[in-house]
Amino acid sequence: MLVVLTERLSPILEGLKSVAGYSVVESNSKALSVSRTQRSKDRPPLDCSPRMNHSLRLAVGQSSSLSELSTQTDDCILLDGKKVSFLTLSDLSGDSKKDLCRRLVASNGQDVFLMGISYSDAQSLTTCRDFPKASSHTLPRCRSYRLRKTQLMADPFDTFSSVVIQAKNRNRTLYFSRHGESEYNVLGKVGGDADLSSRGRQYADCLAEYVNSTLGSIPGFKLWTSCLKRTIQTAKNIKAPQEHMEALNELDTGVCDGLTYEEIAERYPIEFAARDDDKFHYRYPEGESYLDLLLRVQPVLDRLKVEDNVMVIAHQAVLRCLLAALLNKDEKELPYIHTPLHTVMQLSFNRAGSGCHLELIPLSIECVETHRAKPENCSLTRTAEEALITVPAHF
Repeated sequence: MLVVLTERLSPILEGLKSVAGYSVVESNSKALSVSRTQRSKDRPPLDCSPRMNHSLRLAVGQSSSLSELSTQTDDCILLDGKKVSFLTLSDLSGDSKKDLCRRLVASNGQDVFLMGISYSDAQSLTTCRDFPKASSHTLPRCRSYRLRKTQLMADPFDTFSSVVIQAKNRNRTLYFSRHGESEYNVLGKVGGDADLSSRGRQYADCLAEYVNSTLGSIPGFKLWTSCLKRTIQTAKNIKAPQEHMEALNELDTGVCDGLTYEEIAERYPIEFAARDDDKFHYRYPEGESYLDLLLRVQPVLDRLKVEDNVMVIAHQAVLRCLLAALLNKDEKELPYIHTPLHTVMQLSFNRAGSGCHLELIPLSIECVETHRAKPENCSLTRTAEEALITVPAHF
């Protein structure tokens, strides 16, 4: 459960409703108890004791002020056996908006509680905080809202639009590659932390030779990988500074981890159809969606705004997210961007304003195909043959 605390209630509430797709399902209001004397520097700005009728009653009721509550609950608490996390916001700009977006995704569709001070009827925020005069104007109130997700985020790519703008400002080159073919790729299984296959190890040697001979001498050249074995094994012999990032780990397939598409279609036919119908927003049970992953890799994208001569060795879904943001693709295109195995993807940015150019450089080591196109029939009543028609061949 996520609790958002703020002293700027109106803009946060409107942002949750208009941008994040939440609707108010319940609200409460309580008058503030304030002193008529000017507050000292050591006093909390406003003295209030809001209570909610749900599982927040103890967390909120035991604190004497919103300021005190926010300083005591920066991380999370356990309440009635449930984990309650807190986020304190002053506005919805810059890092605050990014923090809220990440926490909403982490809440996994649960209701969100918003608590704050409403100054809509008050003379001014500063006057109410420092010189409250109940006789001259209406005092602010402490309000709480319970919000529920009712629609999808309008445009999750807004967060990353600056990446494309920044990319056009100077000449630079980024390099991407998937890991070498893994044992799971050969078997047609999703997820996991498998080792490279024999052909995957050949690709690792070939990639190292290519990079060491053509890119390794470039000043500042560096290599980023995920923390999974198949990317680290692929990068093993490349002579460059390496950084392993959990943010680059493959999309979490949850309960489907380690299964083939055929096994998923047989065990979870409804889930299989739902993912085909809306692959970008679909979240694996106990796993992630492409939207979740896109938000997870945002710190990597932030760094790619300014980096030059970096090679990222990662995974199919991860590279789709990175390339979609950098190439300004939409959410319908993202899950189907072709990122073939055993191929170097070179992304060049031109200062002259011609945008960026993606070049695919295959390294001629045989491998399986893992790209699965969207089937024509995504309905729940489709046959098994229709559901599996675009599944690539595997052993």
